[in-house]
Amino acid sequence: MADKVFLKCSAKQKTFSDGGSVINLGVKVAELIAFAKAHGNQGGYLNLVIKERRAPGQYGDTHSVLLDTYVPKAKRDTSDAGAEDGWS
Repeated sequence: MADKVFLKCSAKQKTFSDGGSVINLGVKVAELIAFAKAHGNQGGYLNLVIKERRAPGQYGDTHSVLLDTYVPKAKRDTSDAGAEDGWS
């Protein structure tokens, strides 16, 4: 498993009296651009995961943002599988 790559940011959950909640994310523009350029995928996307922290951080951060490095396995081509068995 690859090392986790975290985005340097502030992510704090705000819960409202009606039960709703939001996550406020603060990140410096220059750092976000550099992170996106360094970690964008071949399709031009930057896939991130927002994950709840076990305990709030030093500055009250309740969530962490990290790079999603999951790459799905390539699918097998099954379009001609029946031809080998004589079923087509």
